Amino acid sequence: MKKVILFIFMCLFLNSCKKVDIEENSTIYDLDTAAVAVDTSANYSTPTIRSWEYDKYVDEMTSNTTKIATITSNESISLDFPYDGINYGHIQLRKKNGDLDIMILIDKGQISTEYDNQNISVRFDDAKPITFNYIEPSDNSSDVIFIDNETKFLSKLKKSRKTLIALPLYQGGTQVLKFNTENLEW
Repeated sequence: MKKVILFIFMCLFLNSCKKVDIEENSTIYDLDTAAVAVDTSANYSTPTIRSWEYDKYVDEMTSNTTKIATITSNESISLDFPYDGINYGHIQLRKKNGDLDIMILIDKGQISTEYDNQNISVRFDDAKPITFNYIEPSDNSSDVIFIDNETKFLSKLKKSRKTLIALPLYQGGTQVLKFNTENLEW
């Protein structure tokens, strides 16, 4: 019965929405004036627990298979304009032609890289933080770095339930990315 009442209410609500035409420089825009319902009962400060996502693809030219495993941070990082808004970090493992790459990425923004000090602190579970050197990508992308000691990082990652990465961000300070890294199948 509740579903029927809700359906009738939604039909009436959608029929009451008006279309408004705005003409600007001889272009007509249709605007829907319907209000958007917001679920205020949701707790948006609670981090989302994510799991590993796997993918593989075959290079058409070489027929070589590339395997990828990616985990997204539990929470969005906080940056100012023009990188504000939802912005997650990612750990990505890539095995291509027998070589392992481990990348730390962000959706938008710039990872600060310094010529003298190219390292980050990583904490696996409750152990002491470990410093890992990193390498900038050859295409000079500023939203990704490559971990230098992949074997050690992967060994620790496979055993960990959670991983914290202190990532220096351009005009955003050092922010901690939190990952639920358990159950990695690699």
